Amino acid sequence: MDRKPKETKCCSALPEVPEEAYSSGPDSSSLSDGQTSCVELDQATVKSPASSELPPPEPQSKVVTYPWNSPLIRAVALGQDRNAPWKKDMEDVSVLLQNYGAKKGTGFFGVFDGFYGRASAEMAANELSVLLLEQLVRVDPSFLLDGKQKDFLSRMATLLKRDDARLGPEGPVDVEVTSKEQQMTQAFARAFSNMDCVLGLGRGETSKFRWSACTSVVCVVDQETSSAPEKSGHKASQGTLHIANCGNIHAVLCKHGKSFRLTKDHSTANSAEHKRILREGGSISPNKHHGLVEGLLKATRALGNYGDQRLRRLVIPVPHQVSLSLEPSAELLVLGSSGLWGGGLEPEDVAPVVQRCVQDWRAQLGRQRAKREQRCRALRGSEAREDTGDNAEDMTVEGTKKQTSTGGEEDDHEPAATNRLPTDEHVEEDRGRSNEDDKELAGNICKKLIKKAVAAGSRENISVIVILFQGIDEVDTRV
Repeated sequence: MDRKPKETKCCSALPEVPEEAYSSGPDSSSLSDGQTSCVELDQATVKSPASSELPPPEPQSKVVTYPWNSPLIRAVALGQDRNAPWKKDMEDVSVLLQNYGAKKGTGFFGVFDGFYGRASAEMAANELSVLLLEQLVRVDPSFLLDGKQKDFLSRMATLLKRDDARLGPEGPVDVEVTSKEQQMTQAFARAFSNMDCVLGLGRGETSKFRWSACTSVVCVVDQETSSAPEKSGHKASQGTLHIANCGNIHAVLCKHGKSFRLTKDHSTANSAEHKRILREGGSISPNKHHGLVEGLLKATRALGNYGDQRLRRLVIPVPHQVSLSLEPSAELLVLGSSGLWGGGLEPEDVAPVVQRCVQDWRAQLGRQRAKREQRCRALRGSEAREDTGDNAEDMTVEGTKKQTSTGGEEDDHEPAATNRLPTDEHVEEDRGRSNEDDKELAGNICKKLIKKAVAAGSRENISVIVILFQGIDEVDTRV
């Protein structure tokens, strides 16, 4: 019998709720190992597009924060905004999995940007992680499948592709897979291909004329243990980021005060993708900036599209994949749907947002610490005044004897316990961050990014996952 921690899953499906329940403030939810918690994020009701002469509306966003059971990750925040002035429905779906593949400390994160409905996005959010795990267990024995996952894979056995053809960025290739990075590229390619096949079953689709599709970005934060012990004698925890995207949906890593896009832009704005569409006999209409594939989509790669065979032939489900070591200087990772980036927000805009949020957050912690220290001083002063009162002559230094009324001596017993005052040691402990502080910072960054995307002119659903790493302490807020 396999002994393994159980996966904890959050936010795989996000149904709509009335606008009255909408909140722009952070909402925290604690998760413990062995339990499952699905979080519903709210969407606002439909509004007319704002006039171009008016300032952009305030985002009606909902942000949920999570602690994370990993030495690599401090906290995670998930935020969504339907962008009500422009979108009737929320078609984005996000997923967070703790202890992914029964591997403690390893997490799976995904954002799925649906169009023509959310059926494909919901299906991919629930099942792509299982299809990827099937591939990972073949190359890494530290990953394990549980009973439900094995049952799902057995039911899909006749549908899923299990030939020995190698899958590359443009499809099957005859290449020997040797390195870990090549193995991960192969694993992601097969998982996305299999997910695309599963979507062909049409489960959950409501339209007879056009089935839904989705672009995707997923990340596995793989925790590994180094064989070299730290100075304390314990083995050091290391991590690797494995990221794949399919479409105009991106992951951005912040380190050393700069932001770096780790994904490839699969859209008509990418000249290589633009040429590929034309080379395969497709058309790109000029009615939008950079044009639309067949007049319908800006994304050139996606999952699904079974309702339009011509579009399906051109818009392929082949992801771009990258693996890199999680260095101590890594501050945070942002996964965002096309709505976060489509309105003019660029990857390089993320770092300044992070610096401003960290600066405000540190100032808030400083004010809170100053208040605690002020209370400590006031309590010490109160204690000192009480000690110099009417009974001062009865007080002696610890370890001495005091005279009795008969002139004899008696042992000086330990005085009765009194209310313990905060000491310098406690104040020093307060200077460290708590888990709630980390979640608050992740949530603030999430809200700020959504607000900035709306102000930049986004007209799409917006979904953001912010993952705080240990390097967040090293953010330099000096301008």
